[in-house]
Amino acid sequence: MKIDEYNYYLPPALIANSPKKPRSHCRLLVNKNHSDEIVHDHFYNLNQYLNPRDLLIFNDSKVFPARLIGKKKTGGKVEILLLEENGIFWQVLIGGKVSAGDEISFSESLLCYIVELFGKEAKVKFNSSGANFWCQVNKLGKTPIPPYIKNTPLSEKSLRREYQTVYAKLPGSAAAPTAGLHFSKKLIGELEHQGVEIATINLAVGLGTFAPVSEENIRRKKLHREKFQIPYSTVKKINKTKKAGSKIIAVGTTTVRALESASQKILSAEKEISGSTDLFIQPGFEFKIIDGLITNFHLPRSSLMILVTAFLQFRGEKDGRKKLLELYKIASEKKYRFYSFGDAMMIL
Repeated sequence: MKIDEYNYYLPPALIANSPKKPRSHCRLLVNKNHSDEIVHDHFYNLNQYLNPRDLLIFNDSKVFPARLIGKKKTGGKVEILLLEENGIFWQVLIGGKVSAGDEISFSESLLCYIVELFGKEAKVKFNSSGANFWCQVNKLGKTPIPPYIKNTPLSEKSLRREYQTVYAKLPGSAAAPTAGLHFSKKLIGELEHQGVEIATINLAVGLGTFAPVSEENIRRKKLHREKFQIPYSTVKKINKTKKAGSKIIAVGTTTVRALESASQKILSAEKEISGSTDLFIQPGFEFKIIDGLITNFHLPRSSLMILVTAFLQFRGEKDGRKKLLELYKIASEKKYRFYSFGDAMMIL
């Protein structure tokens, strides 16, 4: 497999730079198993494709204002993206020229020191921790929207609301689990009223989700590690749904990675599951938990496209990559909106 095989052309006008309002009014492309039928619908009609006792599983991780802009003692501008806290250190992405030992100031009261550099990644130590640190980050930080979202009309205040799922709980993600952005509280309530079950996992979205894919990643079948938790209540609902013969629908690729990474434990566990995953799902992967997937239209040459390809193939497509590129071409011709603030696709 070559990453260039997952390239496609997208007219720039189809890159969504703001969400649909209301959020459940985005479009929905539905592709059913063993069928060439493609349905063009709207997300608010999601209930038409789900049955009572089907289980929807969300990633309830919350995006925090992880983008900090500071300067070195020389005055040079430096931007960092907070990825993961490890004890007294943070793993970050660095934008700007820095060296180990440099001090970066973000305000009079918040600064960090570069401890180690690993290309564009770094280990840093802040002069603040705990509640005071988070207070500073919430005050100074910017919402880390992807670089392809240019000239968004949304203010920082609006971004903090719109680039967030309505069910987000635990802060920890440097990017939104975007398949969930289409759900409104009203729609979730309607689905529950219909008898659809709802459950959550928590996976802190980081480099494993949005970093560019290398040939080394493909060869080793591994991505950057991301931490996850699966509550015991979710484990019980998964096993109950499987026993009843109903469908388990993952909302987003991050949910898929958490569930499939822990599949053996889920099917036998009697407690909460926590861990981390570097799983890179590729064609040939045997899915053990999910029966359906709600996802967005992803960037070319991404691990997310490869995961969706693997699921299409697992559901019976002879050539999952060809089918996915076909679906993307149809979506492009029908003027669907792509990427984080774009429209949705459902594979059953």
